[in-house]
Amino acid sequence: MRPRRVEATGERAAGRKRRLARILDAAEELFAAHGFVKTTVDEIAAAAGVSKGLVYDHYASKEALLAAVWERLVDAWTEEVRKTKFTDGSIADAIGEVVRVSLEYVNATPLLRRIIALDPGSLVPGGLEGEVAFARKYRADFERVLARGVRRGELRRDLDVAHTAEVIWILHFALTRELFVGSQRASRADAEQLLRSAVDLVVAGLRAPGGRRK
Repeated sequence: MRPRRVEATGERAAGRKRRLARILDAAEELFAAHGFVKTTVDEIAAAAGVSKGLVYDHYASKEALLAAVWERLVDAWTEEVRKTKFTDGSIADAIGEVVRVSLEYVNATPLLRRIIALDPGSLVPGGLEGEVAFARKYRADFERVLARGVRRGELRRDLDVAHTAEVIWILHFALTRELFVGSQRASRADAEQLLRSAVDLVVAGLRAPGGRRK
C-alpha cells in the first residue's frame, strides 16, 4: 500500500503542475490579447479548463497571477539569450547576437511584444516602477559585459559604458515598435533586413579599431 500512496502523490503533483501550466498559458495568452485590466479571472479559468476557485487556490489575486506569468516569461527570455556565448575576442559580435536573439524572441512572444510596444507598466508587476526596475537590471547586466570588453581591449577604449547599455535597451523598444507592434499586427516585410542593419551598427560602434570580426 505504501508504494501506491507514493505513486498517487506523484500523480497529484504532476496533475497540479499541468493545471498550473494551463492557467499560466491561458493568462499569458489573454493578457497579450486584451491587456491586464480587460482580462478577468473568469476568462482565464475558462480558457484553462479549470474553476475560478482553483485559480485562486494557486494565486491569491490577478496581480499574483500576473507576477507568476511575468517571472516565467523573463526566465524563458533570459534562458534564450544566455545561449549566446560572450566569446573572448569577439564580445562586440556576441553583443550584436544577443540583440538579435532577444528581439527575435520578443517577436515570437505576443505578451512581450505587447509589454514592450504597447503596454509598458500595466503588464509588468509593480507597474511603471517594475518596468523601471527591470530595465535597470537589464542595463546593469550589459554594463558588466561592456566594461569587461573595454578592459580587455576588445571594445572601444573611449566607450561610455553606462549610456551605451541604455542605448541598447532603448533599441529593443524602438525596433519592437517599428518591426512588430502589437499582438496581432504582422511584422514588416523587411524586418529581417532592418534587424540585421541595426545589429551591424551596434557591433561596428562597439568594436575596438582592428578588433576581431567573425
